[in-house]
Amino acid sequence: MGESSNATAASEASKETADSGTGRTGEPEAWLAQAIVRESPEAIVVADPDGIILVWNNGAERMFGHTAAEAVGQSLDLIIPEKLRARHDKGYRNTMATGQTRYGDKLLGVPATHRDGHRLSIEFTVALLRDATGRIAGISAIMREVTERRNTEKALRTRLAELERQLPAASPA
Repeated sequence: MGESSNATAASEASKETADSGTGRTGEPEAWLAQAIVRESPEAIVVADPDGIILVWNNGAERMFGHTAAEAVGQSLDLIIPEKLRARHDKGYRNTMATGQTRYGDKLLGVPATHRDGHRLSIEFTVALLRDATGRIAGISAIMREVTERRNTEKALRTRLAELERQLPAASPA
């Protein structure tokens, strides 16, 4: 085989891997997907069908105060307020069993718990994750802390209610 044949083979191999590094057009390289998850400012958490944490990114560390080493392998109960755990567990198990979630495309707002015990208000979306056979392999959640905004909204609603109570008294008879 001459140099021309080797150059052609190298060029063809280069084209295959240039698509994405996987040989499949349009599929991102694993390092890129991992970097996006790791560095996202939002908390990204993935749990298996039993509710055991598999992925805990830097955003989750900042939001909840637990390192990835502390969180991975633990139950989602780590961040769920104790009084809501039974309700969450029931819904989670139902979703894993049926493959149905009523929250698939909705932004949810719920309380959560920080490592030091203080309460957080979070908003998040979920996505069911399926393996190559279509079986549910877990669930991912992308979360954002909104505690400050929720507290501001609550204060504004309280102030508005106070002002509305004062209106009848201030109106001329």
